[in-house]
Amino acid sequence: MSAEWGAVLLFAFVAGGAGLAGVWLMFRHEPWARAHTAELITFASGILVAGSLLYLMPEASGMIGPAAAMSWTLSAFVVLYVAENHFLPHPHTRDDHPEHRGNTGIAVVLGLALHSILDGVAVGAGFSTSLVTGGVIVSLVVAHKLPVGIASMGALYHSGESAARAARYSVFVALLTPLAVLVSYVLMKGASEQVLGAVVAAAGGSFLYVGAADLLPEGQATGLRRNTVIFLLGVGIIVLMLVLGVEPT
Repeated sequence: MSAEWGAVLLFAFVAGGAGLAGVWLMFRHEPWARAHTAELITFASGILVAGSLLYLMPEASGMIGPAAAMSWTLSAFVVLYVAENHFLPHPHTRDDHPEHRGNTGIAVVLGLALHSILDGVAVGAGFSTSLVTGGVIVSLVVAHKLPVGIASMGALYHSGESAARAARYSVFVALLTPLAVLVSYVLMKGASEQVLGAVVAAAGGSFLYVGAADLLPEGQATGLRRNTVIFLLGVGIIVLMLVLGVEPT
């Protein structure tokens, strides 16, 4: 097995493991998980927004040109917005609509499955582009998988599913990510720069949507000033990576 394949396998399961960690925390330590999910979500949003803007979009622009890259980024953003707001809801830690409980379980599973598959495809495309790009995308996936795992477990449990069934669904969804990583890496390893650039740009749009439209409002809903600092910390980590020379190829 080549060193590159070894790295892909390792990071594929790291990405899936972050989601499993969130499921485990919610299953075994629900009070702690609920008390700290807002901070985790806000931190993840800072990493996703900064990583999309400072890494993935410049990388895609260098591969297929700024106009094409921005078009794919916007397309992914719009598609996720429409899908999530009209077809496949994304779970939240707050229960803004308790009257919908008991009717959202399957829709939540499908929505989470879509996100997990897209995360995996993004990682696979990233490693097909370069180890640096793949590593950056893995960091973006890991950052939001932990709080999303907590939120998904809670959403399923409180939609009427038993704790055991909610855990099984959440584990299944988490494992879709490493599977999608491996499949997409195999399919895209020999892809043209135009194809890889389009996928990286679309990944940037999807992460930007999740970070800015999904997670950030959720994390800031508590109104705590420390969450602003936590968001800036997430942004700062991505900026620090650039300062230290971890740059898009």
